Amino acid sequence: MKKAPLLNHYQTWLDDFTRLNLCHGLFQQSITLWHKLTIASCQQEDGSISVIVIPQCLLQVIRTEQVVDCNIIPQLIKHIDYPLLPGVLFSECCRLGKRKLAEQLKMLFRLHTQPEMRHALILLCWCDLITGSDLDEWYSLHLPDADELKKWISAQQETYRGLATLTKDYIEATRPL
Repeated sequence: MKKAPLLNHYQTWLDDFTRLNLCHGLFQQSITLWHKLTIASCQQEDGSISVIVIPQCLLQVIRTEQVVDCNIIPQLIKHIDYPLLPGVLFSECCRLGKRKLAEQLKMLFRLHTQPEMRHALILLCWCDLITGSDLDEWYSLHLPDADELKKWISAQQETYRGLATLTKDYIEATRPL
């Protein structure tokens, strides 16, 4: 794959944070598999096709291919207040014109501090973005309590075969040594 400037930028940024966290024993070594990024096509709500930077591991769940040749000019909006995959996701939301979705996710992170819930939301949101799913439900997720939100996450994960297992693997990889 010809590396796109946007992908190079995110990957370098993510690699730096990953190395630092691994040196301090904050993650399992397997996190490096999760922090390999790729570019995939995503369907916008209006039916148009765009590209999005995603964790390579999600390709097996969303059943899409990598974009082999991508010449997007980076419009970099880095959310450095959220490093690692959340920062990449928030930045991609903004780049794709979905800043409101990024803000909604940040609100959910403030309301629900459990890492497991955050990780599940991150991966699920990426899947919904890639597949062009209706995002309206995401804008009211701050209303239910934690138990209702967990049920919603479980129900949504069933839409993507293998996502629940993949999420558990990601949660395990983010546990300290």
